Amino acid sequence: MYNITLLCTRHEEAGLCTLIELYRIFEAIKPGVIFEEIPPSYFDEYYVAKTRRNLETDTVNKYLENHNIPHILVDSDNVPSDSFFMDLQNMHERIERLRDINGYNYRTSIDKSNDYARMYGFPYLNSIQCIGVQDEIDDAIEKGLQKLNDEKLFLTHKLWKEVIDKRENEMLQNIYTYSKKHVFENAIFMIGSGHRKSIINKISEYEQKSEIKLNWIFSIP
Repeated sequence: MYNITLLCTRHEEAGLCTLIELYRIFEAIKPGVIFEEIPPSYFDEYYVAKTRRNLETDTVNKYLENHNIPHILVDSDNVPSDSFFMDLQNMHERIERLRDINGYNYRTSIDKSNDYARMYGFPYLNSIQCIGVQDEIDDAIEKGLQKLNDEKLFLTHKLWKEVIDKRENEMLQNIYTYSKKHVFENAIFMIGSGHRKSIINKISEYEQKSEIKLNWIFSIP
């Protein structure tokens, strides 16, 4: 009862990260509910009008063709502004353009992450190796920012980390709230692989303080 598989994904197909393979994982788990890293206000765009789509929602739509189960959008509706995302993109581009060891490490770690995802698929995205590569990316960003020494970039990075922290907390809170009110045997929580380390740490904290205990599974079939 209350088994939830943390399924780390990416938003686009690449190499062995395909809809077919993600659907195979769904069928192996046989979830009675799916929790998704999407704000509830985007439900119509992804599932009614379908003006938005990604690898995860395409897989959910395919699964729903043969399985009548709830799928719950648990991400925060407090989405940052477009201008903030432009600042964030600028931050990454500034680090990427650095012609020193910091820029090299950033570019190399990003390429490694993408290459491994293509070569090894979802087993990689749900592995300790993936966490290690993400740590390399985060370290390269931190050191690149120190090299650039730009207050606006520091602020953008600080605000982005705060956004991620709040989103992850809200997603877990929504999952635990739903689980208190509904009974299920197996569930999937899909989230981008970049969240894997921090979300596992937060799950440990939630399990210590929550009234309901969930059986989290951190490996995939």
